Amino acid sequence: MPSSDRFTGRVAIVTGAARGIGAAVALGLAREGATVVANDVTADALAETVAKDPSIIAAPGDISDSATSELLVAAALEAGGLHLIANVAGVFTSASADTLTTEAYRRDMGVNVDGIVHLVRAAAPTLIGQRGGAILNVASTAGFQAVPNAFSYVVTKHAVVGITRSLSTDWARHSIRVNALCPGPTMTEMTAEFARMHPDRHARRIARIPLGRASDPTEQAAVALFLLSDDAGFVTGQAVTVDGGGEAMHSGYDLPAS
Repeated sequence: MPSSDRFTGRVAIVTGAARGIGAAVALGLAREGATVVANDVTADALAETVAKDPSIIAAPGDISDSATSELLVAAALEAGGLHLIANVAGVFTSASADTLTTEAYRRDMGVNVDGIVHLVRAAAPTLIGQRGGAILNVASTAGFQAVPNAFSYVVTKHAVVGITRSLSTDWARHSIRVNALCPGPTMTEMTAEFARMHPDRHARRIARIPLGRASDPTEQAAVALFLLSDDAGFVTGQAVTVDGGGEAMHSGYDLPAS
């Protein structure tokens, strides 16, 4: 991604920053001048992100634990403030409702939903007190439609879209913008694992994308950074789909080309 200084003087928290979209967002923000507090549950993998840009502050921890959010906000304030939050951390379980274990369901809810709620609540006094900030929540195209045998993932990503819209409405009066990024298939470690476990399903997903491929994490990060920046100053409450045109063509028809 190109370098600029549009985040100079801003402090950002990025969760899920060890790999994939989260790492791309953290590195992109740092490249454009932000002080970044990067979080992930896997400390060793997070260190790999920091190694690519030593200005990034590593803050490992389990985002499903509310204490982690308190520590992240404290780390941001110690670094100079808190202006931006990118809630990217996410997990995926391949199971239908009848085969999903309670343990897996609670884990998915804990990371994908509770982690966002914990962090925005911990950040609320600062963001509201300063009357300004931007929050980016990573949902999915599964936040709009069903995905076979991915019950808890679909439930949690629908919840992320709902959190985004509700929070944007409640906090607009405080000049805090809240948007969601809804990626289609993106070549992250999570997608690679899905492709390994379900190669036929993955191939069918890619075949339904008009652009004919999955995205790169940096392509998702470019949109995330726009939504976090002042360039998107009048954009809030939106769930922005970045999926190569896949959502546009899910009509159920399969007609021959003319």
